Amino acid sequence: MFFNIGRMPISRAIVAYGNQANARIVLADPAQQGIAGNAVRGSMDSVMALDQLLSGTGLAVLSRRGDVIVVGRMTSATHPAPRSSKKNGVGALKAESVMVHARRDTVSTKRYAAQIVDTLSAEQMRTAPDLTVVEAARRIVGISVMPSTDDNRSDNNIENITIRGLNNSYNLITIDGAQLASANNTYRGARLDLIPSSMLGELQVLKTIDAYNDPQGIGGQVNMVTKNAFDYGNSFDTQLLGGWNNLAGSVVQPSHENWRVDGALTRVFGKHKEFGFVLSGNYQELHSATHAILPGDSTGDGWNYYAASGTSVGSPTNTDAQAATGSAVPVRSQDYAFDDAYRRYSLTGKFQYRPSHRFDLSVFGGYFHTFDQETRNEALSMPSGTWTQGDTPNTGSVTQGQYQFGITQQPETQRTWFVNGKIHYDINDHMHLNFLASDSIAWDDSYRTMIKYNTGMNENTNKTTYQTNYGYSYSVDNGAPVISLNDLTSANNPDNYNPRYWRFYGFHVKNNVRFLRGDWRWEAGRGFWMNAGVTQTMTHVTNSETYTQWIPKDAVAAAEIGNMDQVLASKTLTMESAPGLKYFTLDYQQALNRLLNNKSLFKTTNTLSTTKPAYYRLQESITAAYFQTGWHNRFVSLQGGFRWDHTRASIGNFDGITQDSATDYVFQTRGSGYDYLLPSVLATFNVTPTMKLRAAFTETVGRPNYGNYGAATSTTFDGATVNISQGNPNLKPRHAWNYDLSYEWYPQKDTILSVGLFYKDIHDEIYTRTSYGSVMMDGASYAAVISEPLNAQGAGLRGVEMQIARQRFGFLPGILKNFGVSFNATFLQGFYEETMDDGSQRRVNGLSNQPSHIYNASLFYADKRLEARVAYNRIGKSLYSTSGTARWQDMWLQERGQLDLQASYRFFKWLSATGQVQNLTGEGYVTRMGPRENLIQDRHPAGRSVWLGLRFQPDF
Repeated sequence: MFFNIGRMPISRAIVAYGNQANARIVLADPAQQGIAGNAVRGSMDSVMALDQLLSGTGLAVLSRRGDVIVVGRMTSATHPAPRSSKKNGVGALKAESVMVHARRDTVSTKRYAAQIVDTLSAEQMRTAPDLTVVEAARRIVGISVMPSTDDNRSDNNIENITIRGLNNSYNLITIDGAQLASANNTYRGARLDLIPSSMLGELQVLKTIDAYNDPQGIGGQVNMVTKNAFDYGNSFDTQLLGGWNNLAGSVVQPSHENWRVDGALTRVFGKHKEFGFVLSGNYQELHSATHAILPGDSTGDGWNYYAASGTSVGSPTNTDAQAATGSAVPVRSQDYAFDDAYRRYSLTGKFQYRPSHRFDLSVFGGYFHTFDQETRNEALSMPSGTWTQGDTPNTGSVTQGQYQFGITQQPETQRTWFVNGKIHYDINDHMHLNFLASDSIAWDDSYRTMIKYNTGMNENTNKTTYQTNYGYSYSVDNGAPVISLNDLTSANNPDNYNPRYWRFYGFHVKNNVRFLRGDWRWEAGRGFWMNAGVTQTMTHVTNSETYTQWIPKDAVAAAEIGNMDQVLASKTLTMESAPGLKYFTLDYQQALNRLLNNKSLFKTTNTLSTTKPAYYRLQESITAAYFQTGWHNRFVSLQGGFRWDHTRASIGNFDGITQDSATDYVFQTRGSGYDYLLPSVLATFNVTPTMKLRAAFTETVGRPNYGNYGAATSTTFDGATVNISQGNPNLKPRHAWNYDLSYEWYPQKDTILSVGLFYKDIHDEIYTRTSYGSVMMDGASYAAVISEPLNAQGAGLRGVEMQIARQRFGFLPGILKNFGVSFNATFLQGFYEETMDDGSQRRVNGLSNQPSHIYNASLFYADKRLEARVAYNRIGKSLYSTSGTARWQDMWLQERGQLDLQASYRFFKWLSATGQVQNLTGEGYVTRMGPRENLIQDRHPAGRSVWLGLRFQPDF
């Protein structure tokens, strides 16, 4: 059956549908007659045509009485209507002939979109056993999630996603099509864990980026579509849950309960229901604890290779050739024990005005706040002297050493404001205008107070002395070192640990992003259409760092300050890396008071070499214009276009100029810029009414991260090794040619089977190379680990995505018909060419944070009262970082799986009980290094969380 229905008021649209489908159809509520029905063009059955006509209008088929179809608004609180059509969804997703954002029907969204896209509906996010949008997103094919990439912090918080193996460095995060500011030097994309699912109507993940979209999307783009009052009518939906994490209370702090509350209120008002309002809020309080080991250290320098027994510990041979035959010796055995108290809250509001189906105006505003109060208790062994081989290659001893205990308080606050305004106007039935303006400001303020006590201190020079008491023998078990100190009695005496330093770091990032766009669309008739528009993005980033170090003035002052025995906390932990050694924990306030109450006993060190190079100021202007045109009929949909992207940046920072052994820091500015003309071609072929083939060629870019762009230098020093992370002012943006081919089959309305192939030919890929050397600090030479971003000679990524899902097995008997299933799998293979320190080239088989595979499987059940879901997610190993010195120092995050459960029972129409279990098996994170990934770099447990609560949905 062929349909040709233009976009028009629903009262006229259903008449046109009835005539062409030879059906009788009525609108139950005349008050809804001003709603715009979607355009429907092409060959399809009558059910599919009506579904497309109503998708996104807030209307649905209420009943079929004989040959009469009754259409009206769905008022059930449990099945609110879908979000509105394209005039309310300016942003990312475009359809072949209409915008489709089907509520509870992500299959339809994917089916009718012109681009390759996957989505999650509000209800799917609401009922998934996940805390945040980022956790829910991992259920989508091709998506994986990333824990914190800062080894100084706990891995318990999932912050970002990767799209097709490409992380937030490559992808754009938007709300209703406008960029959300990111206060992060590491990634351009904003942290998704800031966003509560209660404010969203739909989560869209675009995997092909056409000329309409900002080209920052080599992996793809995430567009979060906010709730629309006209879709939900007068509704209220809130839930309150309490729970606990099984590891909370296992370190120093006592166990605390976890709490979550969120909700959304929608109202439609006015004489003709032309006004709408959405208010949503969220609060979460999460407590966790973790006892981790970090033998590889955050930069991979915790292992050394030695060739022959009797070698000086200070003379390792860390080449790949040596690693093939030598022995791996642990030189930084350390335990980390974290206590975390994480709080996040948000408040968002949206005002809408829709006097007719031709005009729509909305203003959205939101504030997102997170605060992480983290305490880290640390224990570290460092050797010296001579290394002796043991009875086996995995055993040995070192003659001398030193031991350290410390405490770090590192609170972090992130704040984000976001506001946008949108106008849609239909000049006539064929010509449309859209305008969008947004402003977003993000701040990140983190502080790190570090207090350290050390054996063998020379308090006159503030240097450590290596002693035979703290040398050790060791064994390596499955890549993890276990050491046995030469003199446990000395090591277990807290009076043998002298005061070393009190350090105070402050890290501050502010990012302001302002965005304007205007779009014109003309549906010329006979299947032809055109799009054109302009955008302007202004970004202003400032980054600064403060650092103060206090050390005992001399040996007499150190004696008066006192040793570690005077600042101990009441709790002693069990050491993992050094059995038999007491894991002393420090009372933070007592240790801090040693400085605050006795400043005359301390002196400060010169920290300008750390704070000055860390500062930068970045102003970036991106001006773009695009043009698209396309044609479609019942068999094929074609579109092509190009986008001109003009970027200019001004960067200011301090450059150190050394003369006569004195360094002066001079503020300098420099400019950079680039232009791209980016083509895109997309085609969809309707092989049958239920089968589609899609093909696409697009070109996208990946702008350097702010910290890389700004060429900021961050320096940290643990007393033995200087860790330097520096930017690169000569970086070029990465860009990629993207090729996509996919097959989709929709045998039923709620069923999908799809297979997709893609390849990305990436040029000027940006990677971080770690090198090892030495630097001078405070007049002494120290080992240094230097990390710097560079452009690769070449890179690429190929992959396969497949998914199968059925919402309900309606053909089965009894309760079996209430079951559904979903499974998807992604296989990825990436590479890039790295330049080593000696100038040679090597191919790294993987991109940063790109897993080798991703699996998702869900089994769910739903009837009138009970809903239940079992969900399993498994992510293959991924590249964490690479070394420019030796391949064996590359670090790989290992494969990990997570099993989650969720169930809810409806007592009344307005009241349900909910229970969730996250990470049922308690699987943690492991990062490995070594010639065969046989050495542990980091092992970080993750707890099991249980939630119980109530959901309220009163029907207004």
